[in-house]
Amino acid sequence: MLLSFKEQIIEDFLIPSFILNEGEIVILEIPNGVEFQKISLKLIEIISELNSEIKYIEHFKENSFLSKLFPITIGQYLKKCDENSIYKNKIYEIEWMKPQIKINSIAGRYRRLLSLYKTLTLTKNIIIDLVGVDPIGGVQIYKILKQNQNENGSTILFDSCNEFEKDCTNFIRAKYIGIDKRYKNYNEIMANK
Repeated sequence: MLLSFKEQIIEDFLIPSFILNEGEIVILEIPNGVEFQKISLKLIEIISELNSEIKYIEHFKENSFLSKLFPITIGQYLKKCDENSIYKNKIYEIEWMKPQIKINSIAGRYRRLLSLYKTLTLTKNIIIDLVGVDPIGGVQIYKILKQNQNENGSTILFDSCNEFEKDCTNFIRAKYIGIDKRYKNYNEIMANK
């Protein structure tokens, strides 16, 4: 067992208990959007404290003045990868991806793929969300997660949809327990998707 998460309330949402074992994909269906970002951040913090081997796949962002003048390329970004990993050069299987392409010039789906591949060179146990990824990219990323599962890797996927519910090891749905009238029908809407 990699992780045993105990039921918790985060930002008026009840996150049920779950267990993550090697070779499993657990999907946590939580609301998306900026107003709910605190839920994801708190979950990442809790899970990382429970097992430091499970790594969150950070979103790529440049934040230094120098990177504005000299944007990071795909080749530079992948320099700190495990050279022996099968994932190191996977991004280049996309025909137009080249080491000299500036990351800030590519769409969200491809940035997320790049971050996923880089992290998978370092660990097989990951946390990922699909923020900024279109539906086609979501399916593409899920296929990679399935490949990682076949290699005994484990994933916690934060998603706001249920398209992979029947294919994952365990599907966990957050339940709204607050009193804000804007979300009074949240549980019913999510259950009927």
